[in-house]
Amino acid sequence: MRPLVLIGGYLTGPGDFTGLVTALEQPPYGYRVFVAPIGRLRWVLTRDWDFRPVLEILRATVARALEETGAERVDVLAHSVGGTVARMYLGEQPYLGQVYGGRRYVRILVMLGTPHHSQEYWTRRSVGFVNREYPGAFYDDIRYVSVVGRAIQGHPRGSLRERMACRSYRMVSGTEHERAWGDGITTLHCGALQGGEYLVVDGVSHSPLHGRPWYGDRDGLARWGRVLRKEALTESQVV
Repeated sequence: MRPLVLIGGYLTGPGDFTGLVTALEQPPYGYRVFVAPIGRLRWVLTRDWDFRPVLEILRATVARALEETGAERVDVLAHSVGGTVARMYLGEQPYLGQVYGGRRYVRILVMLGTPHHSQEYWTRRSVGFVNREYPGAFYDDIRYVSVVGRAIQGHPRGSLRERMACRSYRMVSGTEHERAWGDGITTLHCGALQGGEYLVVDGVSHSPLHGRPWYGDRDGLARWGRVLRKEALTESQVV
């Protein structure tokens, strides 16, 4: 079976992806899925200025996937800031004195709702490092795919979900994007990685807190899963 390594986003835990893992291990996907064991507490303790603890977990999970399957490369599926961590793992420049060089082990990187240009306090330093050292779809031997949901338009005086989205969109994309569309956390603007494939999926939210389906639901997978089946993407206009 083909190995797929899944890394969650901030404040997620492996159990949040149980249904997604089950679906990905069945036809038409047929993966053997290895979930990076990063729990909520580990995410809480992880700070923007030092992502090494989660990078080490991702590196160990990739190594385990390769060893147990005998494959030479894995596919990586990353949710939210997990996409930033994965891009950092691919890199060959030192990060706080450590070089990860994971590009030789990765075939495809699919990122779900990853904010590629963030002004948010908890991620801006790491996002800045990645964009400075590895801008865009940096390695031409890796297929980069960004998926972002078009589920909630921010509104400063709208419903609770719209107000929450408005605050998040301001943090990641700036005040001029507070009324943008996105998945509740990530705007369509900052969810696109220059040079990579880009897919906007209607109605898919960042997390269950923002509504369902979200990226980790079976219904969410039904809307974006074609990127893992190598189907042609329909390019969407960044709003």
